[in-house]
Amino acid sequence: MVRAVQRTNPELLPAAPEDIDALRKAHAPVGYKRDLLEVLWQTGGATALLSVGQGLRDVEFDPMWQGAMRAASPAVLISKWRRVEVFGHSRNRLRMEQVSQREVSCSRYSVAGHSPPTAPENLLVCGVAIALLEDIGCHGLRCDMPTGDGEILRIYDHGGFKVPGDGRQLATESWQIGWRSFSPRPSDDDATDPPPLALPAQCGAKAKSTIETVTRLMAADTARQWKLGELARECGLSARSMQRRLGEGGLNFSKLVRAVRVHEACRLLKESDAPLTMIGFCAGFSDSAQFSRDFRASTGMTPSDYRALI
Repeated sequence: MVRAVQRTNPELLPAAPEDIDALRKAHAPVGYKRDLLEVLWQTGGATALLSVGQGLRDVEFDPMWQGAMRAASPAVLISKWRRVEVFGHSRNRLRMEQVSQREVSCSRYSVAGHSPPTAPENLLVCGVAIALLEDIGCHGLRCDMPTGDGEILRIYDHGGFKVPGDGRQLATESWQIGWRSFSPRPSDDDATDPPPLALPAQCGAKAKSTIETVTRLMAADTARQWKLGELARECGLSARSMQRRLGEGGLNFSKLVRAVRVHEACRLLKESDAPLTMIGFCAGFSDSAQFSRDFRASTGMTPSDYRALI
């Protein structure tokens, strides 16, 4: 957020806290973020808030952003978004539902007992969702948002935001995003190397080849919640045939998934100062409890103990 505003409207920035380190732990205090959103809302209107998402392309070094960018489809991106909110115990969330092959319906809500999200927060999240969908390969993207009077305004089209006035007439709790076509980004050259696997001598050539292919696919997008059927289709096999070949290598699907996830978690713990919750998400675990449980079962120590040791 700060980087985007520095580039477009630096005069709008309140004094930044000294502990923001964009290369390591880019976490600003909640109060500062709320103040910044309010300043943008008051001085730049809806367009300033929506445009912040476009600046997130400057933080590709961030593990979570890299994990989002590797989504092979809008459906995979939506699944990742839901998991991020679970990991972060988000009080205000985004319900994203793919209503057709080229359209998603979005709405903001709060979990029970918490205040609803504000209009500035909703606009910020809308802009982030637009940037994410564009960056994974949605072309010709558009976004429609209703007003309080029920009129539908096209607030984004042809790569630009178009909001009349300050945008305060918008009913920011929901919006629709559509796109003309989708083509996934090219494979990431920086994708994680797959973990080394010790396969038994009796494992046949076909089984070895399948296991190597499947491991590479999962390592290329560790933040994805892979399913056996998806990987089998990628290899031109039935789920049953996939299971047999994994069995030849002394593996089953859950064991292989765990090996890839723990391998990626170890890499991130060594190379990144990212919080443990972010590492758990990026490595593909369902939640923090599963991350801690599976990591300890594989390494004999907790993720925090492993980080301290290395």
